Amino acid sequence: MKLHNVDGVNIPFETTWNNIAISVSGGADSAMLAYLLCNLVPSYQKNFKVHVISHVRMWKTRPWQQWDSVSVYNWLTHRFPNITFQRHINFIAPELEYGNIGPSLTDEYGKNVSGDNIEQRSFAEFTCHREDVDAYYNAVTRNPKDVNFKGMSERDIDPNESNQHLTIMIHMGKYAIHPFRFVEKSWIVNQYKRLDIEDLFNITRSCEGEFNGINYKTYTPGQFVPLCNECFWCKERAWAIEQQH
Repeated sequence: MKLHNVDGVNIPFETTWNNIAISVSGGADSAMLAYLLCNLVPSYQKNFKVHVISHVRMWKTRPWQQWDSVSVYNWLTHRFPNITFQRHINFIAPELEYGNIGPSLTDEYGKNVSGDNIEQRSFAEFTCHREDVDAYYNAVTRNPKDVNFKGMSERDIDPNESNQHLTIMIHMGKYAIHPFRFVEKSWIVNQYKRLDIEDLFNITRSCEGEFNGINYKTYTPGQFVPLCNECFWCKERAWAIEQQH
C-alpha cells in the first residue's frame, strides 16, 4: 500500500481507490484526518466518494455534540466540491456509554468493552460492508507522553516491532486504517496552522463536559456552549495548543 508522508506521519492511501469511509466525531483529530484524505484524492479522480460515519451520543445532556460533526461535514463538502460525500448517522443510547456502565460487556471478539465501543465498531462494520468501501479510517491518537491527564490507558502506546500492524489492519476483508495511532495531538494541532485551515480547527470541539441549564430541552443548534476545562479532552487540547508556542 502506498504511504503518503505528511509532515513526518505516513498516511496509507491508494490513489486507485474511489470509495472510503471515515469516522468523524466533530473533534480536531477526525476532522484533520478527513481533510488530509480528501487532499490526497487526485484531481483527475472522478466519482470519488467519502462515507462520513458519525454518532449521536449523550443526546439528553450533551445535545450539541451531534451538531459539531455536522459543522465539520459541511466544511468538508464546501472545501471539496468535486468529492461526493455521504453521511451515515448512528444513535447510541446514553445507558450504554462507558461513563455509565464501564467495560462491562464482552464483544464478539472477546474484548471487555462498553456499549458505545460495541455500537461504534459494529456500525462502522455494517456501513463499510453495505457500501463496499475500499478502506475505513479512524483518527484515534496517542495520549501525550510527558503529561498524564488520565486518558484511556490503551492509548498509551509507542510503536515497536510487534505493533506496527495497528496502523493498517484487514478486518472483515476491508482495510481498517488508524494512521494517528502513535501520533500525539500536538502534531494534529500543528497541521491546522501549517496548512492554514485554522477555521476548520475553530469549529471542532473536544470537551466532554456537561452544564447545568443546557440540555436537550433548552439547547438550540449553533448556540454558544462553554468548555469545562476539566475533562481529559479539554486538557489534552489545551496542552496541544500550548506546544505550538
